[in-house]
Amino acid sequence: MMTVGRMISRFSIEAADKLVFRLIMYCFFVLIIGAISFIAELILVRYGFTLVKHAGADGFVTAISIIAGLCLLELYLYGSRRRTGRLQAEARKAETMLTAVVQAIPDFVMIKDVEGRHLMVNKAAEEFAGLTSQQLHGKTMAEVLSPHLAEPCMRSDRETMVTGKPCRVEERFASADGLQIFDTIKTPLRDDRGDITGIVGVSRDITDKINAEEEWRRMQKQLLQAQKMEALGHLAGGVGHDFNNLVTVIVGYAEILRTELAHDHILANHVGEILGASQRAKSLVSRLFSFSSKQNIDTKPLNLNDIIINGRKLILPLISQRVSCKMYCCDAPLVIMADQFQLERVLLNLATNARDAMPDGGDLVLSTDTVEMGQDFVQKHGYGVPGNYALLAVSDTGKGISEEHTKKIFDPFFTTKEAGKGTGLGLSIVYGIVKQHSGFINVSSDPARGTTFHVYLPLTDNRPGVF
Repeated sequence: MMTVGRMISRFSIEAADKLVFRLIMYCFFVLIIGAISFIAELILVRYGFTLVKHAGADGFVTAISIIAGLCLLELYLYGSRRRTGRLQAEARKAETMLTAVVQAIPDFVMIKDVEGRHLMVNKAAEEFAGLTSQQLHGKTMAEVLSPHLAEPCMRSDRETMVTGKPCRVEERFASADGLQIFDTIKTPLRDDRGDITGIVGVSRDITDKINAEEEWRRMQKQLLQAQKMEALGHLAGGVGHDFNNLVTVIVGYAEILRTELAHDHILANHVGEILGASQRAKSLVSRLFSFSSKQNIDTKPLNLNDIIINGRKLILPLISQRVSCKMYCCDAPLVIMADQFQLERVLLNLATNARDAMPDGGDLVLSTDTVEMGQDFVQKHGYGVPGNYALLAVSDTGKGISEEHTKKIFDPFFTTKEAGKGTGLGLSIVYGIVKQHSGFINVSSDPARGTTFHVYLPLTDNRPGVF
């Protein structure tokens, strides 16, 4: 059976820090003091010590007051501790909820001190950096990123802390997935006195959005270019037909005049000039038809390498002796469905254009290769249809073409040459012929290194014809 001492001992251990236990102890002390005072009162009454009696009574009352004061103090402290505990519990709950929200946000959340050292990052920032929050804690951007990536971030951090105003910046980082772009908002972090103690940064990955916008702009540009070229083609075709009809009438009447006039007639030479001008006009109409894709072409399986080899013989008499013509053909046959005469026109026009770009001499390089045009290629360059293509590259080491001019290089009647030295139809004809062959053409140029035209023509499985 448990003794009273053991029960008191157990109760004391279990309730040592409890208010009830302390109040009971205070009451116990009051009873002891009261008992002592009562005994003292009896003794004092027995022997008649009146002065001592009153002193004992006063002491008892004083003790009771002290004990009562201690009880009130304990009650106040107990209530204060309960309120403090409740507030601390609520604060811990709010902190837990805030932490959970921050960690669940897919955007990057970072808190830095005035020195730019990381104090806190969420899981999204950890995954991007490839480091844990413990590893990032206390480190600056310069210790995490390369200097050329860290400097813009640190500069915007300093700007936010100096101005005391939020700032919004676009930050770019190179990662394993390629270039990533972030829209970042940085806000100053202030203490109770309003002093800036750091910054809070929130970054959102907008890479896909930027890429989508750029892709839309590329597609829009490609569509506008196609619409423009189609409209110009219709215009050229319509003008060509009407002009051809007029030239036919002029040639008819000129032929009648020539048959009616004697060879030594004074007007015979004039009639000859009329017929010569008419033939040149017909040639111009033929060029317009080439651009408008309304000229009939005779396609058959041909090896592009053979076309280049034979075309080089036509090019050599046209170029200056100071221009070196080099040729690099692909080892494999490049069989395409093509009109030999039209592709030779493409080659001659590009070679003539290159010659004019090198008045002081240089290198003209003709090369062929195979290209697999995939969806990535189409998205990157803004043109093309996925498939296998033969590539014809015509390069020169001339003065090059400015970016402003390359945007209009295939427009009909556009020329950078002096007045009277070009019709502006050469590259337009090339564009039209390539389109008729279901191909694509682009130009890349560096004003300091020259120009290269790339012509992509679809490969075919048919056997090539013989020249």
